[in-house]
Amino acid sequence: MKKENKRNARKTGFTLVELLVVLVILMVIGTIAVQNFGGEEDKAKVKATKASFTSLENALERFKLDVGRYPTAEEGLAALYDAPEGVEGWAGKYLSKRRALKDAWENDYIYVIPGPDNEPFEIRSLGADKVEGGEKFNADLSNLDEK
Repeated sequence: MKKENKRNARKTGFTLVELLVVLVILMVIGTIAVQNFGGEEDKAKVKATKASFTSLENALERFKLDVGRYPTAEEGLAALYDAPEGVEGWAGKYLSKRRALKDAWENDYIYVIPGPDNEPFEIRSLGADKVEGGEKFNADLSNLDEK
């Protein structure tokens, strides 16, 4: 009976080769998953930044209705959240959160007034790489791109 127990005990465990095969399979699946879903965060950040242009444009228009002009380059977009000194007619926070003054990569938006091509202003984000130019997720984004 002792020999039978030894044979049964050997059959219940995994061999090193079996464990290595399972690990290789898991690594292949993990690699495929990373390749398929790796860029999703960057895509979402681009979409979020583009969507935020609309709320910033609306806030700038409300500022202009109350004050009679857009914020100056010196006041910047911060004038939408904090009242600039000496500005009459400022009617409160035009953005619900200070966080709205930053793009999805946590960088301040670039506010250009007057904007190019006779536009009253331009709002830009430098994208994921935080430098001018770039391609794909590193490309600069502008509220004027959609127009």
